[in-house]
Amino acid sequence: MKTGEGSCLFGGYLNYDITLRLKSDFNIGKRINSTVHTSLGGMAANAASIAASLGSKAILFSSIGDDEIGRYLKLKLEKFGVNTSHLDLQKGARSPHCIIQVESDGQRTIISEKINFNYSRIISFITQNSKKTRIIYLDGYRFLDCDLLLEISKETGIPVIIDLDGYEGLNIDMKKLSYFDTIILNKSILKQLTGSVSLEENGSYFSSLTSSKIICTCGEDGVETLINGHFTRISAPKVEVVDTTGAGDTFAGAYLHSLQSGVTFIENVEYAAKIASNSTSFNSSLGLLDADLKI
Repeated sequence: MKTGEGSCLFGGYLNYDITLRLKSDFNIGKRINSTVHTSLGGMAANAASIAASLGSKAILFSSIGDDEIGRYLKLKLEKFGVNTSHLDLQKGARSPHCIIQVESDGQRTIISEKINFNYSRIISFITQNSKKTRIIYLDGYRFLDCDLLLEISKETGIPVIIDLDGYEGLNIDMKKLSYFDTIILNKSILKQLTGSVSLEENGSYFSSLTSSKIICTCGEDGVETLINGHFTRISAPKVEVVDTTGAGDTFAGAYLHSLQSGVTFIENVEYAAKIASNSTSFNSSLGLLDADLKI
């Protein structure tokens, strides 16, 4: 898919994933034999890696330690085509780790360490390169502290996309949310905010977001969208699910990439849903890329 000129900026989590698979009948308290897989991870890093692999000019803004793990993560990102020149390599700090427990049905539980994210680098880049910046992505952990970036977005006209996965509040500032071009969330976050997993039934909750696109990723059930009260359900290809880790990040990265191509919103979502669905047939968040397949 051909995209326009300009860079996609990704701000948020980059960490070292430690993934282990568990059988449904394991005994608590006993030693478990399982394959432990280590890899690049983090919402923003995963999304940037997917976008870069698809051909976008993806630049990642995140914070990691200037240690052996940090150097590994940087090299891995560069392998996938991500620009890492603006990473905040914090001297003497330990790079954040994330433990992912994958159940037999592919569903997962995540335990992650917080990062010390600094907006100065991404704000400096936009200030100097606003005409070369096409779009900005933030993960849900950044919602509470992104006010200055949103102000710059309004001044420059650069759209900001947020994936709310990681947002922990039971309520959310709807006025602030309205400044985002696209809001991506999953069923878990939707239920956290509205008490229900149906975007169609909770359309009124988002009624004030008249200019925002709402996307709810629903796993094997596909994707639901809401634009100014208009609801659409999009099916996802059926695949044999191995691991759902990072599927939402894959969707976000593919969506940002296709958003620059000039096709319709629904075509963008269909494209991203297909790639995200295919990614669940592989182990780990970026198993699709580790398999060296063209996506």
